[in-house]
Amino acid sequence: MTGAQQIVAGLEAARVSIAASVPDTWIGYLMETVRRSPGIRAVDVAREEEAVAVACGANLAGGRGAVLIQNAGLLNCGGVLAGLVELYRIPCFFIVSLRGDHRDPVYYHAPKGRVTEATLRAWRLPYARADRGSDLAPQVARGVEFCVEARGPFVLLISGEDLA
Repeated sequence: MTGAQQIVAGLEAARVSIAASVPDTWIGYLMETVRRSPGIRAVDVAREEEAVAVACGANLAGGRGAVLIQNAGLLNCGGVLAGLVELYRIPCFFIVSLRGDHRDPVYYHAPKGRVTEATLRAWRLPYARADRGSDLAPQVARGVEFCVEARGPFVLLISGEDLA
């Protein structure tokens, strides 16, 4: 099973019903796999903040939503994270492609790769790096369940290698 399939299996196991996304190359590949899931509705949006609103709306309506975006888009989401997710304590699970780290040495991704984890720590957002050494499905499911239990956000950082 590919990493993308494991991620989708984790979303399905956690009963995620909507995955909202602004796909980049890696997230676009993941969204192709999401679209094949009979239980998850894939929603493309124009801006990352809209993806957060869609996922939060699913959670408020009794479903479960997830946000699938690149780290550059996550860095745009400070306002909606503080003013919606944190303020109203809404579960919001993120799968974020970590572009610009040592596994993705493309020069124009490097600046955002250097600041992503520091920004997550500064925003006091719980997060983890996906561990491709073990099955990704339980890691995803645990992240979704954390959001529900904590009534807030959780970010799972993935690389392109994690999807293979």
